[in-house]
Amino acid sequence: MKFVLEHKFPRRLRYAKFYFQAGPTSVHFSLDGTSADWHATIGKRKKTAMTDPEYARFRALVPAMELLDVDDDKVLIRNVAGYEELWEKPRWTLESAHKRNG
Repeated sequence: MKFVLEHKFPRRLRYAKFYFQAGPTSVHFSLDGTSADWHATIGKRKKTAMTDPEYARFRALVPAMELLDVDDDKVLIRNVAGYEELWEKPRWTLESAHKRNG
């Protein structure tokens, strides 16, 4: 499958968003002023499950800087690398991780 998008943008592009999905493959691109962000996936996302000792070793390597939100079964933290991590308890399953600009 081939998908092509052509557009002549004005001289000052303020905002653009592009999303394409075919089966298990997806591409997402967004442009907002001077900030650009893109994500691409092929196949199903695999969750990372850790035991308590494995999670403790991971936290020692990449320490949590800030606790953003706590729910009964989920924890959202920001690590020292600037990534936000959403963890599902009690088995410490990483649901998502992404970096926020700004």
